[in-house]
Amino acid sequence: MSIVCHLQKARRGSTALSEQKDGVDELEELRLESAKLADSYRRIFYKVDPALVFDLVTRLQQDPKNPSPMYTVEVFTKEGTDPEKSRSHILKTTGSVPSIYDKGTHYVSHHRLNLSILKKLNDIDYVLEVMGDYTGSGASIGPQHDKGDWKKIKDKVTHK
Repeated sequence: MSIVCHLQKARRGSTALSEQKDGVDELEELRLESAKLADSYRRIFYKVDPALVFDLVTRLQQDPKNPSPMYTVEVFTKEGTDPEKSRSHILKTTGSVPSIYDKGTHYVSHHRLNLSILKKLNDIDYVLEVMGDYTGSGASIGPQHDKGDWKKIKDKVTHK
C-alpha cells in the first residue's frame, strides 16, 4: 500500500473519530440541557408530578393549535383543609367542579389544562401534590393516583 493510501485511510479514520466525538459531545449536551429543563420543572412546579409537567409541555409543543388539552387532574391537600373552600378554589382555578375523596384531601377534576392553571394549583398553600393524566376528548374515569405516587416512582428510579 502506498503512502498516499495510508494517509487517506488515516484521514478517514480521523474524520470518523472526530464525528464520533462530536456525536458524544452532542449527546452530553442533550443530557445537560435535559437536566436543566427538569430542574426548571421542579423549581417552578415543585408540588406537581414531573411526568405531568413534561407531558403537558410536550403536548403543547406538538399541537400549538390546542393550547389547553384535556386532563384528569388530581389535587392532594393537607388534612384538615375545608373541603368546600378547596372545592371552590379549584373550581375558580380550573373552571371544573372537582369530586372529593379521602375525607376531603383528594380532589379530582376533568378539564382543559395549561401551564398557567397548573402553576395556580401548585401555588395553593394547602396543596401537597398535583398529579394528572391526559385524557384527550374522553371523559375522566375518576381518581387514578394515591398521594405520593410520583415520589415513589422517582425514588425507585433514583434508588433512594
